Order: sequence, then structure tokens, then C-alpha cells
Amino acid sequence: MEDSWSDAELQASVDAYKRMARAAAAGERINKSAIYRELESRFGRKAGAFERRMQNISAVLQDLDSDWVPGLKPLKNVGPNVRPRIEALLGGFRIQKRSTTKDLSVSSTPPAYSPELSALRNWLIAIARHGKIVTAADTMAAFGIDEAELHIAIRELGVLSRLRGEPILPALIVNPENGGCPIDLRSTFGVESEDGERQRLFAFWEKGEPREATEPEPKVPELGPRAAQFASVEIRPDQAAFRRRVFLACEGKCVVSGCDVVRALDAAHLRGKDWRAGHNAAADGVLLRKDLHALYDGRLLWFSADGRVFLHPSVRDYYHDFEGAKVQVPK
Repeated sequence: MEDSWSDAELQASVDAYKRMARAAAAGERINKSAIYRELESRFGRKAGAFERRMQNISAVLQDLDSDWVPGLKPLKNVGPNVRPRIEALLGGFRIQKRSTTKDLSVSSTPPAYSPELSALRNWLIAIARHGKIVTAADTMAAFGIDEAELHIAIRELGVLSRLRGEPILPALIVNPENGGCPIDLRSTFGVESEDGERQRLFAFWEKGEPREATEPEPKVPELGPRAAQFASVEIRPDQAAFRRRVFLACEGKCVVSGCDVVRALDAAHLRGKDWRAGHNAAADGVLLRKDLHALYDGRLLWFSADGRVFLHPSVRDYYHDFEGAKVQVPK
């Protein structure tokens, strides 16, 4: 039955599809069978069912005027109740239609809109304004991407920088072993000196907002893009990664109020946890609405051993609705 697919199965299918799309764009070989078998082991559904579901995802993308992963020809028998669920999970994800050239450096078409890519661009702009650089490993941790996805993001952001007449923004991402960008910026974008490009980035972005300084961040239903938006607020790489982990562990909602507005939320370290001591795992924090975070830090709100909310008398009149509420702190 089409409707019997759980949200977790569809989410995992869409996530795997996106990984295959990014690998294909990077020219990497994809072992699709291994991916289907891995999904089968996780959910107990036959590998062939996951392959057909991937083809359904291709069909949904085709109807959205997007390309699809090579080898996953669109299969149109998408259930009427499943199609909108797939569209919601895809969010703004699209695959740019293949052209006759493989050289992204000469492309005149902006990369397809992606909430994750937008959040990464905003984060790098904030880093440039502070005159800093960031390692490839920290970038992957902050946005939950692997090396192949990072390389694709660097190329797409570089194309976008070139089309906007800006210095190449991904020059800020470096490998600590050699101090260079993970991809060759000289051959891809004609950057003669990466250090010189970084200095141009610092000067360009410290002037304010020469163009659109940041990408719009529309509300998206998918947890991954919202987590990327949340992480992009913090320029310290370790804290950006912490924010993302806590956001995902708390499913994007304040554990006390249930608020899911990204800009209204904070990742708060639990009592006894200190980011300076390396306490930056998901279990070291909790997602709170900003005003509740202030109360928590001010010891006007706290959690009992069994996870109930307690309030100081001085704020109880204003926040009495939360007194005694049961919260689920991430494990």
C-alpha cells in the first residue's frame, strides 16, 4: 500500500536521493544497490521497493521542472497521498538540467535554489565580515554534509559569486594541512591567489551590503534545511555545529513552549556544560525559545530531575502556563 510508507521511510528515501544527486553532479560513481540494501536493513522493506520509490521521486522532480538522478527514470505511479509528502520533503531541492558543458566555471545560470546552500552562503558572509576563515571539517560538521556534498556546494557558491561579481566566497573554506581550498579555485574560477581572494572577500563584505548580503530564508517544512538556517546564525564553527545538533535532536522545537520559529530559538547549554570544555554534543544542550533561554541562564527557570519545568516566583505570573510542564531533554 502506497499510504503505508511512514514519514521516516520517506524522509530516508528523499535524503538518500539527494545524496545520490549530489554525488552524480560531482561526477562520482554511485552504488545505488548498496543504498537500497542499507535502507532495507534499516526499515525491513525490500530493496526493490526503495528503488521504485526513488523513481517516484524522479517523477515528482520532473513535474517540478527539475532534472533527476541518472539511472532513476521517472516512475509515474506516485500515490495521490504520497506525492504531496514527497514534495514537502524535497522542499526547495531541485536538480539543474544537464547541459552540453560540464564546466561549472563558465556557467551563466545561477545554481538551483537550495535552503541549505542559502544558509551556507549566509554563514560564510558572516565569517568574511569578521575577517576569518573556516576549515572544511568544521563546515561539514556545522551543516551536516559529507565531503562530496561540500565540493558540490563550493562549486555552486563559486558560480553564484562569479555571477554576482563578488570575490569567490568559498575561498574562505580551507584544508588545514595545506591552507588551500578543498577544490582547485585556479582552474575552476581563475583565482590566481587564494590568500589574495580572501583579502578581497574581507574588504568586500566589511563595506556592508554591496548587493544582497544574505539569501532569503523562507519557511521550509523539512528539518534539514531549517537546521542549516539555525546553524548559520553562529559564526564560531564549534557553536554552529552544536546549534545544528541540538536543533535536530529537539526536532526543531523549543522543548518548553513547542515554538518552531527558527529565528526565535536558541541552543542552550545545560547546567554544568561548557562549550569551552568541549561540551558540544546534542546531549549537552536543549532548544529553547529566546526569552526562555534568558530565564534559564538567569536561573529563573530550571528543570527537575524528572524533566519538569520550575519557575522562580518573580516570573511565575508571566510564564505560569509552563509551570510543571514535562519536557524531553535530548539523550
